[in-house]
Amino acid sequence: MKESRKTNALIAVALLMIAAAFAAYSIIMMSWFQPPRRSSRADAAAAERLDAARKEFRARLLSPRAHLRLSDALWKAGRPIDAFYVMHAARQLFSADAFRSAHDEAVLGAGGPAAEMSRRLEGLRDASRTVPLHADIAREHPDAPEGRRSLDALSRLAAGAENAGGGESPGLALAALEELHRGDPGHPGKLAALGMALIARGEPDLAHAVASEALARRPNQAGAAQIMGALALQRKDPDGAARWLASSWDRNPDDLYSAAKLAQIHDKRRADAEGALPFYLALYRQNPDFSDDGNPIERRIRETLDARRESLLKRAPVEGLGARFALDDASLRAEACLRAAAFQDPRWIDRLGELLDDDAEIVRRNADFALFEIGKKEADALRSRRDAWLGSDKPLVRIRALNLFADLDGKNALPALAGALRDPNPAVRAFAKVMVLDHYFAGLPEAAKLRARYLAEERDPEALSLLARFPAK
Repeated sequence: MKESRKTNALIAVALLMIAAAFAAYSIIMMSWFQPPRRSSRADAAAAERLDAARKEFRARLLSPRAHLRLSDALWKAGRPIDAFYVMHAARQLFSADAFRSAHDEAVLGAGGPAAEMSRRLEGLRDASRTVPLHADIAREHPDAPEGRRSLDALSRLAAGAENAGGGESPGLALAALEELHRGDPGHPGKLAALGMALIARGEPDLAHAVASEALARRPNQAGAAQIMGALALQRKDPDGAARWLASSWDRNPDDLYSAAKLAQIHDKRRADAEGALPFYLALYRQNPDFSDDGNPIERRIRETLDARRESLLKRAPVEGLGARFALDDASLRAEACLRAAAFQDPRWIDRLGELLDDDAEIVRRNADFALFEIGKKEADALRSRRDAWLGSDKPLVRIRALNLFADLDGKNALPALAGALRDPNPAVRAFAKVMVLDHYFAGLPEAAKLRARYLAEERDPEALSLLARFPAK
């Protein structure tokens, strides 16, 4: 008996230690992703913006701009992992052109006068003729995405050899960068573009002098810190580079060079993938096509999040899942759903039903899977919610519930499918066809009739665009 009590006590202590370690680790991890401390007014504005974006997203599930506006609002509300998953799902759902256009507008803020100026570059093949146009854009709109692109273009042109294929364009571009910096010496992007061009031209001493002069005037000049970081990397001083680049990044969130190099230092030199994660997420937000030595950072982010969430929730007990479902981290909410699937515990049916309306597709999908697994043991408990979910006023719940009961009930779900194909919401109709009709009932004669009727009736352009992108196989 004493041995039994002793064993139970040891188990209890071990569980408490695991819980404490999880809590501490979660706090540390979440602290990395917290936005800078803001006023309560700024927090309220971010929450209001997120609420509006969520409503628009659910009202227009087939609009790439609604998806990207939600991702942007999540990011600005301090939820970068949720923002990543929403953007990643949109990238899979929509065509490359539709996604890119929505991303430029909703996330980068492209458009307006800077975009009008950039159109003057179209069709120009002579690099020297582009220099004054890039200089005008960078002078008038340095903080717009078009202005940053023009600064990058000038820096790349200035890096070329004077008499190489670029002709006189390197000299013209360097002169333009020098003029831009003289006219606005406090702007970090203009200084960084000049300094990085000098380094690429093989003039590190001059780049150092330019950065040192700027730091003497403004000790916190982010552009100068970026240059110093690049020079430290050239000297093979990663620790010194990390300090300078972190200083630049902290003050200039548009400095993607520093973010990329900090990610490499953490991930490749220090074998600290989680330390690299905030930088990878920031890079992905601004450029979802960003790759590191040919490896898409999207893949690296997913690998890191997968490993992290499995590690954090590997031993989470069934009783503790409730709090995990509400975490401000889509990867952990998704993993909590998988844990619920493994336990097949019916106490979580209603909480999982709520997650069918989550912002992130990975969470909605995993909640669907968890309910399916629970339904294998508790079919009656699940079917008692069937009508409420299929008739929910939330379109995401209707979509996922239809998928769930098609999986559970087979042909018995055909009447619900027929109703969904005439749902007033075009997204419910389109996803009912793509996710359920074409997946579960592709070969049934009854399904062929439903498909023909739906395709004859569908008129919504966004629904038709989705159907064209995902035709029946």
